[in-house]
Amino acid sequence: MDCLELQIPHMPHLMTVGFSKPAKGSLHYERSFPLYDILIVKKGTFYMTEDDIPYEINENELLVLEPFRRHWGHLPSPEGTEVYYLHLMHAPPLRTVSADDVQWTAVSPTPTYRDLEPSKQMMYLPKFGHIEMAELYPILDQMLVLKNRFSLENQLPLQALLGQFFVILQKNLRAQTNSRSQKLSEQIINYLYMTSDTPFRLDDLSKRFNFHIDYLSKCLKKHTGMTPLQYANRIKIERAKALLYNTDKPLKEIVSQVGFTDYNYFLRVFRQHTGISPAKYRSGYVNNRI
Repeated sequence: MDCLELQIPHMPHLMTVGFSKPAKGSLHYERSFPLYDILIVKKGTFYMTEDDIPYEINENELLVLEPFRRHWGHLPSPEGTEVYYLHLMHAPPLRTVSADDVQWTAVSPTPTYRDLEPSKQMMYLPKFGHIEMAELYPILDQMLVLKNRFSLENQLPLQALLGQFFVILQKNLRAQTNSRSQKLSEQIINYLYMTSDTPFRLDDLSKRFNFHIDYLSKCLKKHTGMTPLQYANRIKIERAKALLYNTDKPLKEIVSQVGFTDYNYFLRVFRQHTGISPAKYRSGYVNNRI
């Protein structure tokens, strides 16, 4: 399934949510406006064209109309059609990409108290297709209730429900990408976390999964952008950072605890990941613990 890649922050802002039963013979009027228009058909069929691409949205299907792209209804809906719609304000998508090509398990930067700006992050919305609606319909109905009783106290809960809505949509996308390589990649990641206190060895990984290390590396890099060694070192360094921040353990003890046997190699890897030495990292935090 294709999906729209949106940069966050900021999160999309809900402008309105509604529920419609199109009148017999009626067509959605032609327009182009600076908002996303998400259409979800609960019953029947809704017909919409966006930039000359016609869509037939059937029961339990969704279409995301993009900002500044012209759309219009090209056929009337059958009697009894029911449609939810949401209007959202957000920048246009960065790109349209197949859900299979999203690196769902890629490692994100770990935030620290030193950060003054959020790191670049992405969220994904399905462009068009079938969606499991069991979790979505109750959220949409709650949003309608709050929207119709709009007050100061309901504004934040309404936007919070929108966040839940996005989580479920992205989970749906993610569930449709369970290829063999994706499943193997997740198994490798779980293994690397479980063995993060022991030295990383390629032979151990190969024996664990009964695949050549080249194939395992190819799978993991496809879905995370990292080789097994890079991913293992990232996990170990994050554990070391936590121990430097939260404990007064000697550095050599921490090095051993996170599965490094070569002290100098640990120092090189730590500096590659953080840009500073472990000692400077610890001294930068020692007076800032909360």
